[in-house]
Order: sequence, then structure tokens, then C-alpha cells
Amino acid sequence: MPPALLKQNRLDGLWNERFKQILRQVILGKNADFEQSFERSVRMLIDCRLVDFRDGTQAVNYVTSRNVQGFRNERLCNYLVSNGVSDPGKRIKLAFVCLLTAVGIPMILAGEEFADEHDKPQVYPTKLTASVNFSRLEDPWRGEILNYVKRLVRLRTTYDALAVDDTEFLHVDFTEGKRVVVWQRGHQGSRSLVVVVANFSEWGTLDPNDSLSEYLIPNWPATPRRMRWREITQNRLVPPNWVGRELLYPWEAKVYCLEELDGPGPMPDSP
Repeated sequence: MPPALLKQNRLDGLWNERFKQILRQVILGKNADFEQSFERSVRMLIDCRLVDFRDGTQAVNYVTSRNVQGFRNERLCNYLVSNGVSDPGKRIKLAFVCLLTAVGIPMILAGEEFADEHDKPQVYPTKLTASVNFSRLEDPWRGEILNYVKRLVRLRTTYDALAVDDTEFLHVDFTEGKRVVVWQRGHQGSRSLVVVVANFSEWGTLDPNDSLSEYLIPNWPATPRRMRWREITQNRLVPPNWVGRELLYPWEAKVYCLEELDGPGPMPDSP
């Protein structure tokens, strides 16, 4: 930033600091500081073309940068804990879904992929100088986050729908305490589509143990002939009668992609 550097042709890409600013608010269920609408906040987060970028090649998105000093700049785990979040793992997973399905070039600060913390004094006032503490991977919940991010990275680096700018918001639900936003990546009518169902709230589907419970997405894209849907975060096939109508838990995102009916099967955890 500022985006004028792009319009003046002085640079061909910029770190999208707005992405970090918006993300850190919406994973707390809040609007971006400069935006009155939560829906608009999420739209600006997922599609950088709404924040003065021409296309995704100009924006480098991130959840944390090396500038970890000051208000809302901490490592993501530190930020969430300091804002009273007792179970940061859910929000960190939600943050990475946003990062890796958004228009733009994703960048991950080393250690964020497993919720590393910043717990050492800084030599310099604004830059991260402490090394990554890989011993924290011994914590099961951090290992779970790492595998979760690996699956998303593999999707991001191999799936055509995330290589184009095409983005469509399919569904918004702010009733009864919900903050559910659904977006689609990829060309409309394509056989390569990603659909993200993201819940930025404490609300969850009632009676999740009831086989009849569901959360319905009314305008889910049609499944093309000889295709099926896979949910990426759990790496599982979606039965045809569950498509667009699965359970949704608090602070959860589900990421679905189309694949050939006789596709290769589950993705390995390593990208």
C-alpha cells in the first residue's frame, strides 16, 4: 500500500495490508474498521479487486507479516488469545480458508501454519527476530492445524478454479445470530469450481447428532455430469443427497471442490 503505486505503474504488485486488517476483524465476528457492513467486509477480504487491485496478480495476501509489533500485528495465535478467544484453533483454520481461497497471491509467515506464538523479546522494534519454535508441533491441536493447512495449500496450488479471478458470492445469512457467507471460485458453469461455506459466528446447526439436521445453501451450483463434490478440509467425498445441505459448526468453514467421478480418491496430507 498505497495502491496508487500500481496505478502509476511504479510496481506490478503490493503487499495487501488491507487483507490482514479485515481478516483479523471478521474472524472475531466484527466489521472491518473502515466498513459498516460485515458482508461487504468479507467481500473485500475474498476479492482484492474490491480494494483497488486490478486482479489477483497485484495483491500479496497474508494473515501475518514480519511486522509483529503494535496493535493487531501480533502473530495470529497471540492476537486471538489477547482478544479473549479461548480456542484459537477454530479461528486460525477459518483464517487460512479465507487466505487460500481468496483472489490474490497467498503468503504465509513461517510458523503461522501451525499456530506458533511470539513469546520472546524483540531486538528491533518492528521486525520478527525470534526463530520458529517447531517443538510446538508436539501439541496435537497444532499438528491438526498444520495438516489442515497442507490440504488447503495442495488445493490452492493444483486446482484451476483458484488460479483465476472469478468470484461469486452465492449466499449470505445473518439471521438468528448467524454470520454465514458462501462464495464460489472459478468460471460459472465450469467443471472446476470451489465453493466455500464460512461461518463467522458462535451459531451452529441445531441438534448436530440428529440425522435430519442440516444447513441448506439454497442456490448451490449444479453438479455437472460425471462429477462429484469433495470436502477438502476433511478430505471426504460428499454423498449426492448431502450436497449443499450439510451441518455447520461455530467458527467453521467447509471447502468443496468438483472432481471427476472416477477421480484419484483422497488427497495426501502433504502438499
